[in-house]
Parts: sequence; C-alpha cells; structure tokens
Amino acid sequence: MIYRVMQDIPGRLRLRCGAALFTTVEAYGVAAALRQIEGVDNAQVRSANGSVLIEYDPVHSVVRDQALALVNGLDMYDLPVAEADANEDMAHENNEFARALVIAVGGYITRRFLMPPPFATAFTLIRAAGFILKGLRDLLSGKLTVEVLDATAITVSLLQRQFAQAGGIMFLLSISDMMQQHVNARTRIALENSLLVRGDTVWVVDDDGSEREHRLETVQIGQLIRIRTGFSVPVDATVVEGEGEVNEASMTGESILVHKREGSTLFAGTAVEDGSMIVRVNALPGHTRIDRIVALVQESSELKASAQSRAERLADRLVPFNLFAFVAMLALTGGNLVRASSTLMVDYSCAIKLSTPVAVMSAMREASNRGAVVKGGKYLEALDAADVVVFDKTGTLTEASPQVEKIICMDGENEDHVLKIAACLEEHFPHSLARAIVRAASDAGLHHEKELHTEVEYVVAHGIASTVGGKSARIGSAHFIFEDEGTPCPEGLFERLEAEAPASSTVFLAIDGTLRGVLCITDPLRSEAADAVAQLRASGIQRVVMLTGDAELCARQIAKQVGIDEYHAQVLPEDKASYVERLKEEGHTVIMVGDGINDSPALASANVSVALSDASDVARAVADVTVLDASLESLVMLRRLSRGLMKRIHSDYQFIVGFNTTLIALGVAGVLTPAITSTLHNLSTVGVTAHNTTSLLPAASLPESDAEIF
Repeated sequence: MIYRVMQDIPGRLRLRCGAALFTTVEAYGVAAALRQIEGVDNAQVRSANGSVLIEYDPVHSVVRDQALALVNGLDMYDLPVAEADANEDMAHENNEFARALVIAVGGYITRRFLMPPPFATAFTLIRAAGFILKGLRDLLSGKLTVEVLDATAITVSLLQRQFAQAGGIMFLLSISDMMQQHVNARTRIALENSLLVRGDTVWVVDDDGSEREHRLETVQIGQLIRIRTGFSVPVDATVVEGEGEVNEASMTGESILVHKREGSTLFAGTAVEDGSMIVRVNALPGHTRIDRIVALVQESSELKASAQSRAERLADRLVPFNLFAFVAMLALTGGNLVRASSTLMVDYSCAIKLSTPVAVMSAMREASNRGAVVKGGKYLEALDAADVVVFDKTGTLTEASPQVEKIICMDGENEDHVLKIAACLEEHFPHSLARAIVRAASDAGLHHEKELHTEVEYVVAHGIASTVGGKSARIGSAHFIFEDEGTPCPEGLFERLEAEAPASSTVFLAIDGTLRGVLCITDPLRSEAADAVAQLRASGIQRVVMLTGDAELCARQIAKQVGIDEYHAQVLPEDKASYVERLKEEGHTVIMVGDGINDSPALASANVSVALSDASDVARAVADVTVLDASLESLVMLRRLSRGLMKRIHSDYQFIVGFNTTLIALGVAGVLTPAITSTLHNLSTVGVTAHNTTSLLPAASLPESDAEIF
C-alpha cells in the first residue's frame, strides 16, 4: 500500500494513505490488525482521509518497523474488516461532526461573501422554504412552537429583502440541529457501551452434562451454556432447562424481575438475579437486540435532565410573547415592519433551547473522557441534588481483590480440603470474596478436573447450597449457616474469630450439617476511600452511610477508618433497598454506590446509582452511572462535574434573559437596527453555546482522549 509519513516521533507514527481508500469496516479492520502487534498501544484509521495513527511503546523501536511492514503488506483488494468498538465509534462520530461543521461554516462563508448575489439569493429562498413549511405545519396544528417563531423571523427577513439576515438565521438553526444530532449519536454510543454488560467467558455445557469455561468469542449458535445468579446474559438465547429471575432493566428501563423458565427467551445485556438456567444460543455477540435496546432507552424522555426538558418547554412557552410583541409593535408604529421585526430577530427560545442540551452533552462527554459513563442527563442532575451517599462496604469502600488471610478448621479438618471445596463451590459466582477464595486455591495448586459437587444454588446475600460426595454442602454467612441451615455453632467460635481475625470478613463452610471450617478474608480499605468521603462532605453531602452484610466488629472498624459515622451491619439486600426508600420518603436525594448482586435492589431504588468497574454484571447493568476504573475519586469527580453543570445552566438563563431583553428594548426604541440586534443575538447564542462545550473541571487530571480527531 502506498502512503506518506506525516509524523514520525518516538512512540507515535502517523501515515496518510489517501481519502476514501478504506470503507468504514475496512478502517476498523486495519486498526484491529495493527493493535494485534505486541507493543502497539493504540491504532486508529480514518476512512474519510485515509489517516493511520499508531501509538506504540517507544522503548521498542522494532514495533514501528513491524507496523510499517503490516501497512506495506496490505492488499487493497483484500483488506481486513472488523466491527467498531466504543472508542472507534466515538472517534468516528467526533470526526464526522467536525467535518460536517467545517463544511457548514465554509458553505455559509462562501454564500455570504464569495457567491454571486443572484445565486446566493436563490439558494436562500430555496432553503427558506423548508423552514417556513415546517412552521406552517405546526401553526396549522394549533401549536405555537419555536419552529413557528423561526419561520416568522425568516419570512419577515425575506419580505424586507434582508437575504443575508435570513441566511444567518438558517445557518444558526442548522448548527443547532447538527449539535443535537451529535448529542444523540454520542449518547447512543455511550449507551451501547454501557448497557450491554458481557463477561469474557461463559460456561459451555457438553453432551455429557459437564461444564467447561470457554472464551465468549468461541461460542457458536446452538451451543448450550449455563447462566447462574449474578451473571449477565451474554447472548440472545432460549431457556432449555432450569428457571430464574431476570432483571431486564437494560431493555425496558424497569427493574422488575421477570421469571424465566423452559422455552423463555433471554436477551443479551439482561442480568440473572436468582436461579440457574441452561440456555441455547440464538444469536452471537454483535448480532443481538442491543441496537433496539439502545434505541429504546435513548428515545426515552426520562433520560433527559429535567433542566433540559424545562429549557425546551420554556423555549416554546416564550414564543407567544415574541409573536405578541411583534404584532403590538406593528400596531404602535403604524405598520413599521423594520422596528417591529426587532422582537423577532431577538428571541429567548433559540439560545435557551440550544445551550442547555449542549451543556448536558458536554458534561456527559467530559464524564466519559474521565472514565465514567452516565446513562442520561437526569442522573447528572440527581448527582448535583443529592444530599446522602450510601456505600456498600465489600468491593466498594474496600478493595475488590481481598485475600484469604487464615483458614480455621474444625474437628481436625484439613485446610487444603476446606479451601478446595470452598473454591469449587464459589467459582461460579461473581463476588469479590468468592474471587478471593478461588484465587487462594489456585495459588495453593488446589485444582479439580471435574466438579466435585452437584448443581449449586446461590442464595443472594446468604450463601451457596450444593451436594459434595453425596453429603450436603453449605457455604456462606454466619446467618445462613447457623440460623437458616441450623448448623450447630461450636462454643467460643466468635470469641476465637474476634481474637484471631478481628477485622476479617468470614465465610463459613458446613458439610452434612457440621461446621468444617471458617475462611477469614482480609478486605483492605481502598487507599482513597477516606479522602473521597471527606471530599463528598465538603461538596455538600450531609450524610454518608455504609450498609454491609458483614459482622458488627468488621463494619465498625471500616467505618471508623473511612470517617463514616453512620453504618448498619448484617443488612440483607431487601433491607438495603428499604433503607434507601426510607431516605427518599424523608425527602433526601440518594446516591447509592455498590458492586455486588446483593446491592442491585438498592441500586435500582436510589435516585442515582453508581457501579465501579470491578462490580458484578448485575450491579453494572442496574447502575445509572458506570465508572470505568475502580477508584472512588471518580465519584467525587462526578459530584463536582454535576454541580458545575447546574451552575452553568443557571448562569446561562440569567445571561440569555438579561442580554436579549436589553437587545429587544434597544431595537424597539430604535437605537439598534434589526440587522444589528439580530447579529448581536446570533453572536451571543453562538458564544453561550460555544462556552458550554468547554470543560467544567480543570484539565490537569484529564487523560488524553482516545477519540482524537485527526
């Protein structure tokens, strides 16, 4: 392939192969092939201008040569193809918007200053017809909308033979539409990336009934896979055995559990909250109903910030006042169209309706650039209004990779045997404590070729029930083992645990009704937790609460270290949700931060819910905001971002009303001509909108965006 080297510095190589040389899927395919080279950190290919950007580890200069060799070896008639990931889609959308904006501005300048007047006038008249017809349709439907006002302003400008003025109005309206489309496109991409939560692996059921872990991309249509409690559904599938309760919030927006049984259909992106099912694959990843799901959620007006909805309603409500002022000025000035048109050339609605959604879009984009995907503008508004933050403990305030610190055995039981049985039972379920047990067994070399147990049943927030060697096996919390299952508690057990592992989370293993061992798991505090809580208080959060299923002693120590003065220990999932609902009934706006299956009811109940990157599939599916890293500092960032957004929107309202009122008054008084008032109004609208695209937070900590325009 022929290309020119546009930039060649250590770690960064930019090539130009020629415009329209690749199709979109070929551009994605070439980028994917480049990223397969060891040492290449990122690769982006643009079909519009044939640009190839390669970022690599500058320590290994051989990577540069390998990348160039790959490009040299490309066959133009047989280029690789691939589907885009979220970063590719976002980068492509940014480039398309930038290109459309350049074309629009360039076209306006050409018509305004370079095109012969007769041609420019003809173009303006033809273009104006569309705006006028749209306004007439709304007017004939009995609606006085912003479109009616726009059509009136354009018509009056044409009647005055102010073709340049009419062209300027239409140019601004077109820019507004472009920005709205850009908002929608970015929102769709962000939603697609966040709503469909898939794991990397699935459990494939073989013909003999055994289960083996496979990479998701190797799954074929018709294969049987096992989906258990706590996992998201990776593909569209039909249940062939078992039953369960499925959270379909990612499809319907409702967190009501749907019962699934043999013959029921499961959709990718939904999450199993209870039960275990064997399902037959109907569609592979990338060919599911995700596009329809995203469209459904994107079109929901509930995703808009109420400030955005208020701006749209306010813009339409102000239209009659502008039209009344126009008619009144015509009467008072004896039909002086020039002075009366000042009330049309300057309107509140255009700036209000354009600036607010752009501000919300810009804030969502900034959140995305900083590693947080917000599923709707209304959640940014809730983050600003919140006065209570409720934290789960395990995996949220503490690290998501706890370690097995100690195994206490009963009746001469062997530590390795306890750990092996515990890992075999826990490996099917996504929780940080389960991962710690499985990791400890693996580090100790305790592997098993086949499952030691029969079918396992997960009891949310309690434990796991199964059978091992014909004997009942139970593993879970003290409440589950000793109260629910009635296992006798050895005398002095809890005193021993308090003495030997006072700050550990404990998991109890019982075999055939007898306690065989206790796994003590250290749950180290996140290094940023105390500082994040302090910053949240400083930002106006009045109450910080911790809810946990752990014992009182462990909960008290964690709360003390973090600086939380209100905590509740040994809380069940339904109690967490009830607590959140009670806070809301008291008039509080609640942020819930959680990571586990047991947190999903509370996450669904909160005004806005947040899940970190290492949360379970269910938690990420239910959450309104998903953070792409595992740091609580992102929560502080979101709070500051949302507060900055609402402050910006309120400032916009004040400026728009004050400045445009002044322009109308000066126009009516004859101090300013309609052309000048229109120009000043348009410039102020562009200025406010452009300001709303700037960052709300300091750029020092902002990572370089993967969606670079080039």
